[in-house]
Amino acid sequence: MKPKTRAKASKSGRSKKASTRVTAAGQEEAASVRAAKAATRAKAMGAGAAGTAAARQFGKTRAQAIQAHVQARGQRQQARRDSR
Repeated sequence: MKPKTRAKASKSGRSKKASTRVTAAGQEEAASVRAAKAATRAKAMGAGAAGTAAARQFGKTRAQAIQAHVQARGQRQQARRDSR
């Protein structure tokens, strides 16, 4: 049997591309724009959630107010009938 030979290691060694890479032109501005968009989106989502919570909180009282108006109208109609 022939002895196995190992593959020769490359002479270039480890890549230094990551350590020598410089930031692309406009990268900081793009990052700040992305952060501003994210903040605006989060703020809008928070406002929507607050509106939903308020609707849930006052949904019952809103329904009771509508029902009270309907009941009051019925009472007025009945009072008109009784007065005839």
